[in-house]
Amino acid sequence: MQEGSNKKTSKLPLLLIFFTVFIDLIGFGIIIPLLPTFAEKFGAGGLVVGLLLMSYSLMQFFFTPFWGRLSDNVGRRPILLVSLAASAIGYIIWGFSGSLALLFVSRIVAGLGNANLAVAQAYIADVTTAENRAKGMGIVGAAFGLGFVLGPAIGGLCAAHNYQLAGFVAAGFSLLDLVLTAAFLPEPPKRSQAGHERFVLEPNFYWRTLADGTLRAPLSIFFIATFAFAMMETTLVLLTEHQFGFNARDNGLMFAYIGFVMVFVQGGLIGRLSKRFGEKKLVVAGSLLVALGLFLTPLTSSQPVLYAALALLAVGSGIVNPSNQSILSKLAASEQVGGVMGVGQSLSTLGRILGPIAGGAAFQCLGMASPYDIGAAVMLVAFAVALALPRPVRPQEAASDAKHPEPTQA
Repeated sequence: MQEGSNKKTSKLPLLLIFFTVFIDLIGFGIIIPLLPTFAEKFGAGGLVVGLLLMSYSLMQFFFTPFWGRLSDNVGRRPILLVSLAASAIGYIIWGFSGSLALLFVSRIVAGLGNANLAVAQAYIADVTTAENRAKGMGIVGAAFGLGFVLGPAIGGLCAAHNYQLAGFVAAGFSLLDLVLTAAFLPEPPKRSQAGHERFVLEPNFYWRTLADGTLRAPLSIFFIATFAFAMMETTLVLLTEHQFGFNARDNGLMFAYIGFVMVFVQGGLIGRLSKRFGEKKLVVAGSLLVALGLFLTPLTSSQPVLYAALALLAVGSGIVNPSNQSILSKLAASEQVGGVMGVGQSLSTLGRILGPIAGGAAFQCLGMASPYDIGAAVMLVAFAVALALPRPVRPQEAASDAKHPEPTQA
């Protein structure tokens, strides 16, 4: 039987998953612009601020595969509920923070809770057909982009009153999502015997997943695409300040523009594009668009040309990410989708940790254009890897095909 042939994709679960990812990014976006200044009030220097930022990402790096694999075993819904509760607790701790130690506790707990993106992606894989998988992953990407745009704006409004208010607002969003998920989100139909198996997530699962030749290409693209985007994201404000004299408002509008282009592509176009061209061709084309956008960004002294280059980058990124996620979800065995998507998101988090370090160092030591040239070069590597992406057929489908081969033509 073709995967997903008897699945009906309900709009309400997809809407709730959209809201979950959106809330994660809203909370992240509310807090991040305020964190350096708030930490300085407790005597934190640049190194400590960096450690605060890294503590959140490290929790996501370690716990995303854990939540994903655990959801394979006990179900998506309970893990989403637990992770949303953890997120709310983390933000409440921020609201009551009166010391640097509590800020660290807040970021660690929130990072643990917000490490649920792989569970959301696995839920999408559970409730969508193979044909609509990329469209479903695009919904996750659109939520990601919209939260990225609106979060900092809400954080700025909170900061006008006090920094603690931002934590309570973010906690309120998480609690609202928790209530809606508990009330309305159904558990996807069981697709394997994973729920009856003993839960195991030893290091061997990570290495086995990374060593799987079928999964290696999409997992590599997870890391490369995030690494290149993070290099740009870290240094773009520095570039526009030096090259165009942008102020904080100009840069805010610029990032909003990038976010809205990505939301438009992932929320409106990706489903139709994937049906027409297939995910593999989209990853190939999207990688080239990102590389071209990165290469052109530092070359121009014209704002319209800059925005055109950023549009190429945003469209390419909006195409690559959901298409690659769709491919990985189809290649993973059904009883391990959550864990495999978790490993992919861990690699993405690793790119988000290393990208800013590499981008900042290159900008300082090699010149303003260097992070973009390096990013373009690594996206060409992603292009080459995308050419080797396998056809997304699950192992159980291959076994079924072997047992029931198509009749040969006379």
